[in-house]
Amino acid sequence: MSSFLFDDNGFQDVPNREVSTDLTAADDRTLRWAAPPLDAAMLDSLVRYQQTYLSQAEAGQGTDGLGRAHTEALADSGLTPKAAEQGSALLRAFGGRRWAARKLQEKLGQLQGDGEKETELRARIQKELVKQERETDALARRYGEDALALLRAREPELLDLHTRLTRLLTGG
Repeated sequence: MSSFLFDDNGFQDVPNREVSTDLTAADDRTLRWAAPPLDAAMLDSLVRYQQTYLSQAEAGQGTDGLGRAHTEALADSGLTPKAAEQGSALLRAFGGRRWAARKLQEKLGQLQGDGEKETELRARIQKELVKQERETDALARRYGEDALALLRAREPELLDLHTRLTRLLTGG
């Protein structure tokens, strides 16, 4: 199969680097048109939105409190509801991948011994870690390489927000 199967008649804002028949790559490139661009100012607003949301929602007051937290966070960040949701989807995708990668790295660090069982487990974890890194890099197809670079630069902060939001929203 030729590498230009999913080229889009000269609209090459996202270079087609795919040489496989992975249809998710084509989906990502198409969905890129629907994703708002992420720049430093937008990322700052999204972080401010999540920080405000967390500070209000963690105070607790049931589902009404979550609604008020959302309203307050929108006002504080200056985002529209649509921009907040689209940006939050990006942060969730990035945060989920990075959280999984961090947990795998922690597990790898905890493995002791050189027995056959440990060696096999270490190999499986490293394989999954490579997969998580590849999936993180694939976010650049949908959101752009500049956006991914911005997210990676603030990874610790974004991962903390992701973990806190997940804990809050899942009750765990």
